[in-house]
Amino acid sequence: MKTYSEFDQQLASLYSIDDFTRIIENFPVPICLFQMDENNHPHQFIYINQKAVELMQLPKQEILTYTWKELFEIPVDRDLDELREETRKKSIKLKKSPLKRNMTGFALQVEPHPVELASGEIIMVVTIINITEHHQTQQQLQKSEQEFGSLFSNNPDIAFSLHLDGTITGLNKAGLVALNYEADEALGMDVRQLIAEANLDWLKDYFYQVLKGETARFKTTISSKDGRTLDVDITAIPVFVNDEITGLIGIAHEITEKVRMENLLKENEQRYKALFDYNINPVLTFDLEGKFLRVNEAAITMIGYPAEELVGKSFLRLIDSSRRNESYQNFQLVLDGKPRQYETMVIGRDEKQHLLHVMLIPAMIDGELSAIHCVCKDITESRRNEDLANYMAYHDVLTSLSNQRLFQDELVLLTQEPHAEDEVSAVFLVDLDRFKFINDLLGHEAGDSVLREVADRLLACVEESGSVFRYAGDEFTVILRKTSEQKVTEIAQKVIEEMRKPLNLDGFEAVLTTSIGISLFPKDASDMKGLMRSSDMAMYHAKRVGRNNYQFYTTQIIGLTKNTLEIESLLHKALEQQEFTLHYQPQFEAVNEKLTGFEALIRWESLQLGRVSPVDFIPLAEENGLIVPIGEWVIREACKTNKRWQDQFGQFVPVSVNLSLRQFYQKDLVDQVASILQETGLDPRYLMLEITESIAMQEDAATRVLKELKALGVLIAMDDFGTGYSSLKHLRHFPIDHLKIDQAFVRDLDEENGEAIVAAIIALGHNLRIPIVAEGVETERQVDLLKGLGCDVFQGYYYARPQPVEQIDTFLQT
Repeated sequence: MKTYSEFDQQLASLYSIDDFTRIIENFPVPICLFQMDENNHPHQFIYINQKAVELMQLPKQEILTYTWKELFEIPVDRDLDELREETRKKSIKLKKSPLKRNMTGFALQVEPHPVELASGEIIMVVTIINITEHHQTQQQLQKSEQEFGSLFSNNPDIAFSLHLDGTITGLNKAGLVALNYEADEALGMDVRQLIAEANLDWLKDYFYQVLKGETARFKTTISSKDGRTLDVDITAIPVFVNDEITGLIGIAHEITEKVRMENLLKENEQRYKALFDYNINPVLTFDLEGKFLRVNEAAITMIGYPAEELVGKSFLRLIDSSRRNESYQNFQLVLDGKPRQYETMVIGRDEKQHLLHVMLIPAMIDGELSAIHCVCKDITESRRNEDLANYMAYHDVLTSLSNQRLFQDELVLLTQEPHAEDEVSAVFLVDLDRFKFINDLLGHEAGDSVLREVADRLLACVEESGSVFRYAGDEFTVILRKTSEQKVTEIAQKVIEEMRKPLNLDGFEAVLTTSIGISLFPKDASDMKGLMRSSDMAMYHAKRVGRNNYQFYTTQIIGLTKNTLEIESLLHKALEQQEFTLHYQPQFEAVNEKLTGFEALIRWESLQLGRVSPVDFIPLAEENGLIVPIGEWVIREACKTNKRWQDQFGQFVPVSVNLSLRQFYQKDLVDQVASILQETGLDPRYLMLEITESIAMQEDAATRVLKELKALGVLIAMDDFGTGYSSLKHLRHFPIDHLKIDQAFVRDLDEENGEAIVAAIIALGHNLRIPIVAEGVETERQVDLLKGLGCDVFQGYYYARPQPVEQIDTFLQT
């Protein structure tokens, strides 16, 4: 290998040192000469010019001590063409070479040129150009282009570009998806095709604003290819090229859901305002300390205080002192975020008490409790009516005694109480002898006076030893709790003696006796039914042995009198021998006295006994089960007759048929009614089935049967309302079409609280949208009072007595 001096000699033979210097040193780019190794790869520095020294910022002598690989960290076996191409595109990257300390961050373009000398030796002439600034500019431009492309293409919002004439020159992927266009469809499209025609005029102003070099932001609605509309918030900016505007680009952020939510919010705010301000019920808002924030007009009217006197004050100041602690506790519970309902009493400015049903509702904003809404309902009047109705459900209006329902409830409780060996409890069944005679002779008013007097005398006899009940009609019951048989005998004797005393009925002196049947618990029976059956049998025995006495139940008692046995025996043949007939009592509308229906009433003309009262045979039929086939006959006969009236006289009104308790609970009642309707061809809406409140003993079963009957299309009326098992709950659950006021209430209209009771029943029915029928209307005075109270339908002797079908035919012909 030649030494450096030998190369100098060779070069010297060709060029002078001065020439060499002129050529190399004054060359405008850095030049390095490398000696080649045995593989003809650049290896040791031979020479570098001044430009190279300046570029490398190292002493020339130090540079000449390095090899190609040491200084540039470029492998010596790298193909030179590959190296040249790579550095032109990417520039060389210096990592650990000595140049790193001086040229970190610089980009160099290396151009190797192998040169063969005259001697055949090859040296490598390398030019090194600092292209850092160019490279940085190129990289920045490439980065900018990539960033813009990425921002435009991958923007989750709709990105678009427009020519000055409004044609679309670019639309990103999100825009194509949102508008349902393919790229070739969208490009070149006039942007006005996407905008509703009504918006074009005012959007032109924003377009011109951008063409003037300003940024514009606006909201509008655009349409997709498939006809959907999108609400968008658009930001548009001008595109400058060499200080000239060549178009515009924009971002359209879809706000369809936001606009919908804003509209929904406005709608909800309007609804809230309407619900709050115009609610007929008091509505209030409290802060978390229970102070008024807002009150509506209904609350102001009820309380009597203006809003400015309430806002900022605690609600507890208006609560009745006896209920403040309860109200405070409920308010504290709502602070946990759960609504509460309770009742409380508010004292108004006029000291008037208002019983309120209160619902406290937590107002949550972003999961945080911000206030408490309070919706109130003034239930003062409805509670008064409800209490009165509940009182009526358990009490007899005529005598103020507890009624049959309360008697049965207490008797059940009695049978569940343990008794000592020497203790008994007694059940009296007290039946008034010849009461029907007095009632028929002197009239119902006298009969009612008798019943009230009997109630007073029974109470005086029993005193604190037990309870007295009006069981039904002229029957009373007495319960004596945990006493002795001797005490039972003493009270029974006392009742008999007290009842013998004459009654003064408006100057007419009458003597009324009683027959009493007595059963003992647990001696005679262990349940309510057994005790009642034993008392009933003992009472019939008392009547049979001469009335005006009391009898204890014994196993030797024959429970029925001879007459009762005869009636029951003949009752089995009555239906077969067609001894039953129906009488019909018309019903009239209260306002115009127009015929509105009939009630079908069964009559029995026995060949052996003559006319037998329903009062005598219906209970027997109920007890022995004959009421089921008799009831079926009544329904069929009433439907057949009503259908004939419709066909013959064109009179379309319902006919009412009473369902007994046993008949109501027979398994195939609904199928039986459906079959009769189909058989007779009567439209179901012209059949009304009357039930009594006693069906409420089995509420679930009763509700099911009534709903099935209603599904047939028939009407349902509740008869004798207020005398048995009446309850607001039952009225809510039972599908009742008519409510019939018992005639006892009608008779007592002029008595103390009589009119108030009837008014409460009518108001209760009307609040439940149930028409009211008054039974037993007998005087003009009753008619006037009932009309004034808003009764809907009248039935009674004042208008018409029950009549056989022939007389009804004549009536319908007129």
